[in-house]
Amino acid sequence: MTTAAPTAAVAGLKQPSARRPDIQGMRALAVLMVVLFHAGAPLPGGFVGVDVFFVISGYVITSMLTRELKASGRIRLGRFYLRRFKRLTPALAVVVAITLLASTLLLSPMGAQQSAAKTALGAMLLAANVVIARESGDYFGAPAEANPLLHTWSLSVEEQFYFVFPLLLAGTWAFARRRKGVPGPIAAIGLVAGLSFALAVAGSAGLRHSNPYVDAVLSASTGFYSPLTRVWEFAVGALLALGLLRYKRLSSGSAGMSGIAGIGLLAASVWLIGAATPFPGVWTLLPVIGTGLLLVAGTRGANGVSRFLARGPLVRIGDWSYSLYLWHWPFIVLAKVAWPTIPAAVPLAAIASFVPAYVSYRWVEQPIRQMEIRSGRRLVRVVGLAFLPPLALAGLLHVSATNGFWLDPVRSYQAQVTPLHAAAVAGCHASGPLDGQAVRDCVWNPSAQGAPVYLLGDSQAEHWSEGVIGAGEALDHPVIIKTGGNCPLVRVALDRLDAVADVNAACREYVQATVDFLRTATPGLVILSSADSYWTNERVSVALDTGSLTTETGAKLEALTVALRETVETVKEAGHQVVLVQARPSFASGAGADPAECSLVALWSETGCRSQMAVEEALANQGQVRRVVDRVATDTGSTVLDPWQVLCGEGVCDTQHGALVRYRDGSHVSVRQSEAMAPVFAAAILKQGI
Repeated sequence: MTTAAPTAAVAGLKQPSARRPDIQGMRALAVLMVVLFHAGAPLPGGFVGVDVFFVISGYVITSMLTRELKASGRIRLGRFYLRRFKRLTPALAVVVAITLLASTLLLSPMGAQQSAAKTALGAMLLAANVVIARESGDYFGAPAEANPLLHTWSLSVEEQFYFVFPLLLAGTWAFARRRKGVPGPIAAIGLVAGLSFALAVAGSAGLRHSNPYVDAVLSASTGFYSPLTRVWEFAVGALLALGLLRYKRLSSGSAGMSGIAGIGLLAASVWLIGAATPFPGVWTLLPVIGTGLLLVAGTRGANGVSRFLARGPLVRIGDWSYSLYLWHWPFIVLAKVAWPTIPAAVPLAAIASFVPAYVSYRWVEQPIRQMEIRSGRRLVRVVGLAFLPPLALAGLLHVSATNGFWLDPVRSYQAQVTPLHAAAVAGCHASGPLDGQAVRDCVWNPSAQGAPVYLLGDSQAEHWSEGVIGAGEALDHPVIIKTGGNCPLVRVALDRLDAVADVNAACREYVQATVDFLRTATPGLVILSSADSYWTNERVSVALDTGSLTTETGAKLEALTVALRETVETVKEAGHQVVLVQARPSFASGAGADPAECSLVALWSETGCRSQMAVEEALANQGQVRRVVDRVATDTGSTVLDPWQVLCGEGVCDTQHGALVRYRDGSHVSVRQSEAMAPVFAAAILKQGI
């Protein structure tokens, strides 16, 4: 497919040169930002290096297409897509295939392998961003950080741009040629950029809709991985390439100032943007404008910034940037899995990734990029060799992992670790506060004659679902469960620094509305349970009111004492009895602490995925919060239920008990362990005399 040139539409544009060393230097800065961020360097906004790549790609691709149009009078789309394929796909295929092979041994068949396999399929089919949004979710969340192919989301966004943009450019050029006076590519791209940026801003501001189906579409369209909220970044580069800011030639002084401002904005991006920043959105202007200013500065190479970017070492890293981006993240993720207790493993893995990056650049990228493909038969062969192995490996890994590799030990382990708890299955977790509708929809044993038992709190209340339901059924009590995601039922202002504002607001709404409902609800027994990490984790701010938030542990424990006492007293004044459940013992990372991360190799080993910890060690880590819970229970006349009496028998906390796998992940007990707790909860209910 080709399009002829509208001479007037391009003749007046001064075409950028084909090779600009400073752009390679910019690529080096971008990839180093990302690698350092992923390696744990104190650069909270290092992930914006991806946005730098987006702007550069828009500039370079538009420049290339403009040169072709000016030189030959047409754009050969087939040739363009073939060049993009040779440039991107073979190197990606090698990384995906090797990552899948390593994942077979190092990742867990409890979900991590399946997620990696699905992402691999998405990466090869230009849809990794869609798959990751569904599979891993939040870019900064634990599931995403455990996905060795997470970084391919940006490659899919870029490839989606490459697929659509040349068609837009060719179409607007052809339309402008046929109809004089009709706005050409600059106007069309500017309109697309404006709409995309508006969507990004709306999404970062928390655009929502009351209809769940409409809201799901909005969420997918405005999310972190959406191409619709990223296309404006490519468009900025495209507009620069088309000459929007180049009608007047820059002086060396102006170019130098532009370069300094660009570097300043990129530095500000790295320090001012973080995981809690609504992104993409208004804040994305910092790296996008910064990159644009550097591109403008480079049109006059005689300035200090552009000369610095064009230095040999940076140009060389820029040449390797694609391969380095591909290799660094699998190395980091798999190093974390292989050596979870060695902090140096991550930065060393990031450094080590330079080796396969160079090898890939030297013996995969460059040879295939320069390969002449003149026949259809050879094209089919090259495409087949690039796509079939990673796609076959992805499918094989997914099927094998889902079926426990047809090994009894793996299948047995999966049967205990993968099932969700009853409240989550019923849609009663992280779905709003306790109210009249929840009492009707989230009730078990509804025909029982006894007083209701309410299980409330966060996901560490939800993981006791089976135990409380079993106790209710044994004692003829209806059980009502309504739990919040990362949200303890304590009336404090709680802000997680890695959560967007509406998530924190939803937690406050869950707490307040649930307590208000309990004031008039049928009197019964309220069981409160939650994690204890909020009060010691420095990434969580807590206070009795939003005006005095603090991350200091002592102050947070004081706030917990006051707020928990007030919450319990309010509930008891409404006629309810209260049981406070101590948090489960928290194991140090690694060594089987999280069964959901148990690898195939570990399952084959003699020790399996088992971790033990002395009670004294657990108390050293969690004793402060436990003492607060005990004190509040004493002050309010409530009962404490301590699961450690079961989970830490004979002075040792253990992730397994015989054939029973006690934990489904690093924070929650398994369904079978919860079921085994039914007699303990029954004893606590009987003690209340309800």
